[in-house]
Amino acid sequence: MLKKISIINVLFLLLLCTITTAGHCADQTRIDPDYSISDNWLTLPASIDKNIDVFWVYPTVYTGKAPIASINDSQMRDGAKLTLRTQAAVFKDSANIFAPLYRQANMSILGQDNLHKDQFLNVGKSDVRAAFNHYLREFNNGRPFILASHSQGSVIVTALMKELMENPDLRDKLVAAYAIGWGITQDDLNNFTFLKVCEKADQTGCIVTYNCVADGYQKAAPTILPGTLVVNPLDWTTNSEKVSADKNKGAVFFDKDGIKSETIPNYCSAEIKDGGLVVDMKNTAPMKRMPFGEGVYHVYDYSLFFDNLKANVAERIKAYQKDHK
Repeated sequence: MLKKISIINVLFLLLLCTITTAGHCADQTRIDPDYSISDNWLTLPASIDKNIDVFWVYPTVYTGKAPIASINDSQMRDGAKLTLRTQAAVFKDSANIFAPLYRQANMSILGQDNLHKDQFLNVGKSDVRAAFNHYLREFNNGRPFILASHSQGSVIVTALMKELMENPDLRDKLVAAYAIGWGITQDDLNNFTFLKVCEKADQTGCIVTYNCVADGYQKAAPTILPGTLVVNPLDWTTNSEKVSADKNKGAVFFDKDGIKSETIPNYCSAEIKDGGLVVDMKNTAPMKRMPFGEGVYHVYDYSLFFDNLKANVAERIKAYQKDHK
């Protein structure tokens, strides 16, 4: 009898999860993470051995059926850990990495209209805002910082900059923002005039943003919005001229466990065109995952320019430190 009641209770809870307004269980969205608890961070530095921090907000890795992942969702946590190896690793030689866990929307949410999408994304935005404020209060100790992200993480980082970077003291501490894999538009810059997109390799206080596609697939990429701006990671400008593959220091690809499998210098060229970063390569075999379909290289936004990103992080930090002696 007890077993029967238990099964009924479980079925009731599962049903409740599917019919609530937000489509997820209460413990997934109503309990705000406490960022004074280290388990609510994806990673914190074991020691502070660099003069610059990076605040990393991971991309969409949650694949569960509920619209939003619990902060304790093991699949999301495992996926987020992989991004430390495959994306955030471009910063690890130059900065102390701080990365909060946050309640993330699944990929299907990103394709919805803004009204429905925002109600789910706002949960993650709230989490990351709280984590960043905790970082500033408890961890930062006055160090300059980089904001870095991909995909859904870049939606959140862009929102965070709009909210907080009007503060000139905070803005002065920003080395740069690498908000890659989501469209930052001219309207964003017009409405928030303190935001600016990077125009050269050693510029500081600016945003690096781009979305990789094959030519003709710009409209197939849900991350490319009308008026999306692009920084070319092969010359760090917004110029429309194609930059040849010999400027590519190295594309880096990883296996399913986040272990580096190969580095390929001169892998692809890059050209800014119709809101996308059009990349052209002779061999697409290393790119095996395309969740948005053929020609949309979203998953590889960091991989395709991995060594260029790594070098540029060091260059911008050097320029920042020179200007802030």
